[in-house]
Amino acid sequence: MNKTIIITEQQSLRLLSENDGVEYIELTPEEYIRHLKMVSYDGRLLYNIPKFRGKKIIVNHQLNLNHLPVKNLGPIVINGGLDISHTNVSTLDNVEIRSKGWISDYNTPLRKMREKREFLEKVAQQDSKRESGEWDAEGELDYIGLCANALFKHLLSNEYDERTPEDSQRLQELYAEKERREEIERETEDDENLAELGRIDDEINEIERRIDVYNLYYAGKYYKLLEFRVLIDGAESKELYAVGDYDDTNNSALEKAEDYIYEVGVEDMSRHFVESHIDEEEFKDYFRDGDEEYVRENLEDIFDEDDFEYDTEVQNRIDEIEEMLEDSENLSQEQYDELNEELEELKDSEKTVPEHLIERKVEELLDDKTYDMIATARDYGINLDEFVDKSAMAQDIVNDDGFGHTLNHYDGNEDTVEFQGDTYYIFQIDG
Repeated sequence: MNKTIIITEQQSLRLLSENDGVEYIELTPEEYIRHLKMVSYDGRLLYNIPKFRGKKIIVNHQLNLNHLPVKNLGPIVINGGLDISHTNVSTLDNVEIRSKGWISDYNTPLRKMREKREFLEKVAQQDSKRESGEWDAEGELDYIGLCANALFKHLLSNEYDERTPEDSQRLQELYAEKERREEIERETEDDENLAELGRIDDEINEIERRIDVYNLYYAGKYYKLLEFRVLIDGAESKELYAVGDYDDTNNSALEKAEDYIYEVGVEDMSRHFVESHIDEEEFKDYFRDGDEEYVRENLEDIFDEDDFEYDTEVQNRIDEIEEMLEDSENLSQEQYDELNEELEELKDSEKTVPEHLIERKVEELLDDKTYDMIATARDYGINLDEFVDKSAMAQDIVNDDGFGHTLNHYDGNEDTVEFQGDTYYIFQIDG
């Protein structure tokens, strides 16, 4: 039979020591930071302090070094989260994060190095596509290539200039000339050479601001739309674009509208808008059985005396006897007395309300409830979500607000581009 064993932090330290042959010393986050301060915030130097020699530091809580001038943490185990944002940390070598810990490294050399490495990997991917002509407009394009070319066409008509093969050749020439003149500058002080270096840098910067379709990096999906960023100036652009054809754009807008409905909640949306999308018959059916039961159990309280009638068979016999009594001259006294006796018995029969009156009363009660369905739902404590056609509601949101306002919470805009006979929708959703 399996057992769950709970151990203390001290027992955990002993187990760690036994498993890896290293002796651990435990510090609280405050103690660790205090010791860091003593060694100019370089954790590697802590191991020059006698009590730490030959041991390894472990912090069993979240360690927050945010905005401290930390250079390096040195060998350390952290059982919790680590926040090194706004520090000078460039490496986490020898740092071990345990117990499902997390790391926040915003605005650190470590983060910048990682982003630079990721950027160069993306550039290499796009260079490979460029060499193979995978996204060349005149070639056989997959859907990503079609969307990339549509976005590229849009960007050229707005904020970017196109880079041509001649530009790439010119860049090689400029970099070679720059290297030659930088060598001259190191050996001599020539104002004319320095001015030419400035002109070369200006031309290089101008060309490098131009793009081709391979400067666009496929970054993932936004609902069914494809996301792209521009790789330029040694980094990804802040601008994030979402692109798709009509079907993917429409389906994405519907999904986004449905997400909005679930996020906001039906109860917090416009009363008129919600009521226009409630299935009234389904709403009535929810109450129908209860209202019918209420009416049938309270007939005398609900209906007037005149509304009560004999059973149809009884009423037909009463009518028949009364008609016979009216023609009494053809009856013997004995027959007359028997008919009167039967009539009295029939009139003592129990009366009830006809079905059509009961059904009409039930419908009246249901109509009262559907007059203000939102108020009724609130009074009875029921969830309106059960009766709202969210698909129709989402479609109306898209129809009323359009693709731009529905999908693009950055600026609400949408653009369209015609490419290879199809219309593509483009949204700048960040930047």
